[in-house]
Amino acid sequence: MLPTAFKNLARMTTRPLDERGLFQTARSAVRVYFATRQERVEGFDSKYGTDTGRHVTMEDLRAEGPDVPPLWRYAPTLMAPFRRMMAALPIEEEELVFVDLGSGKGRALLLASEYPFRRIVGVELSPRLHRVARANIERFHSDAQRCSRFELTCMDATDWEPPPEPMVLYLFHPFPIEIFAAVLARLEASLRACPRHVYLAYLNPLFDEVVMQTGLFERGASGRPETRGEFEWTIYLHR
Repeated sequence: MLPTAFKNLARMTTRPLDERGLFQTARSAVRVYFATRQERVEGFDSKYGTDTGRHVTMEDLRAEGPDVPPLWRYAPTLMAPFRRMMAALPIEEEELVFVDLGSGKGRALLLASEYPFRRIVGVELSPRLHRVARANIERFHSDAQRCSRFELTCMDATDWEPPPEPMVLYLFHPFPIEIFAAVLARLEASLRACPRHVYLAYLNPLFDEVVMQTGLFERGASGRPETRGEFEWTIYLHR
């Protein structure tokens, strides 16, 4: 039997191909490479003393259970495109809850704290990433911070119940299509039970058609990469 680390290395190669195909996998790999370089320019972790970057250690490669998917899925959100997305939202942040599904090490949660959201919610499957995110929130201090009410949950996103308030739902393409569809189905049920405004901020929107097929959203603003390593993004509106 192959050791766990070798099995996980094989998964890192084959799972993205299964989910996205060769073209999208190659495209994402190139952008993640340049995103890593752009991270050094932005210097988020060096500025705040946090650990939100993408790096795979031998300990990571020995992961099992829900800690395995982040080996090939995790990438932190760059500051510049996140801020452009938030600027494109046609709302006042004070009215909304910010939710990151697949919140990883918490980079997007910390970036969201620069805005006056009611509260900031992170949902992450991996216990390991969840622990790192909690530590990052404890460590993070910024004069620009305008929201310090964080709620982090370690759970499967398909079991997550959307809050009853209006919200921004942030996604950095965190799931395979079957999980994505299940999350949207639960969101649809929640909106039927409790109608409210929801803004879906989707970075790297590979499942744009899946979003539109729900009939829940209309497309709003969108953006193209402005530097190598960035991804496209789209804002979807339900109101």
